[in-house]
Amino acid sequence: MQLTKEKILIIATLDSKGEEVLFLKKQLEQNKRSVITMDIGTAGSPKFTGDITRESVASKTKVPSDSNGPAEILSAMAIGAEFFVKDLVNKSSISAVVGIGGGKGAGAFHEITKNLPYGFPKMLITSARPALLAEIATTSDTILLPSIVDLMGINEFTHKIFVNAANMLSELSWTKEIKKSGKTIAITSFGVTTPAVQSILSKLSGTNIRAIVFPANGAGGRAMESLIIKGEFDGVIDLTTTEIADLMFNGTASAGKNRLTAAAKRGIPQIIVPGATDMVNFGSPETMPKEFFERKIYRHTPMTTLLRTNSKETEEIAYQTAIRINKSVGPVVVIWPAKGVSDYDRPGKHFHDPIANMSWRDTMKKNLREDIPFLEQNLHINDPKFGALCADWMLKKLNGPL
Repeated sequence: MQLTKEKILIIATLDSKGEEVLFLKKQLEQNKRSVITMDIGTAGSPKFTGDITRESVASKTKVPSDSNGPAEILSAMAIGAEFFVKDLVNKSSISAVVGIGGGKGAGAFHEITKNLPYGFPKMLITSARPALLAEIATTSDTILLPSIVDLMGINEFTHKIFVNAANMLSELSWTKEIKKSGKTIAITSFGVTTPAVQSILSKLSGTNIRAIVFPANGAGGRAMESLIIKGEFDGVIDLTTTEIADLMFNGTASAGKNRLTAAAKRGIPQIIVPGATDMVNFGSPETMPKEFFERKIYRHTPMTTLLRTNSKETEEIAYQTAIRINKSVGPVVVIWPAKGVSDYDRPGKHFHDPIANMSWRDTMKKNLREDIPFLEQNLHINDPKFGALCADWMLKKLNGPL
């Protein structure tokens, strides 16, 4: 049987997951796909010798002693494995990578593959706890295949999982993207700031700037920050900085403490707008902290309840935003929409509160680095003129005077 030149890399601990690797390898080869196996095991003897052995992996890292515990040892092996994976990808020797493991194996696979190019096919077959899978999903585009049952050999349940995985993997491939002309920027969006994003996209249409829009839902912010650090973007219109509100007040849409840090480090042009900072996201009403029950809340959907931020909270959001962007080494501007920061923040709407909004404004001006411009616009964030202003600033920074 003639196998394709496009190879699929399987990563696992061949002492505990050797049977599963052999079964998946056989299924892929039946689908005419070539396979490379990598052993990152550190305990018992492997079921078979991998194409890339555990000794080879260990030679590229510093493996601690057994006294440090299996988790730390496996983390060290992940560093060595990442060396091989990057080399295989750079040489176009593999077109996809798949990991098999439980909780520790899933964590190691994520460490090994998280810095691969966006879009490179990566799949994880795992029995790891859902919370870990959720964490992986917020920081990578890995295809997650939860096994539901434990991975303890091939049985009537795992057989189905691995056959399905093989069929999916057999159709995956990777071609290095040809660098396109022009510039690419990131924009953050929420349902309540969508009209502003649409105005920006309309203004940029027909220019040499492409825009990629990220939902400011926690996962979107994490993904954007990660891609900025990797150099994927030439600029950022951070229109919707609501994830800072969720970070500060334990909402469900936090993007973590590294939000608003990547563009500052990379030195790319960035626009900061307090889009949707009038709200903190929670689940259904019964999931909210009891102390918020007497506050102004709005049930956005049956599964999403929004808390209106008060003056004290918008002060903290502004302060946390300021200390992050003050570290910027490139051009940055803060643009203030005086007539409202979200679609719910209008006269007669649920979250209209000019006093709370002014607390954000005043705190930002007080703490913002002196050389960073603060532009006050007597516009609502969703006014087409506001979106056009943001687009014009970015066009000027990336292309020169208009």
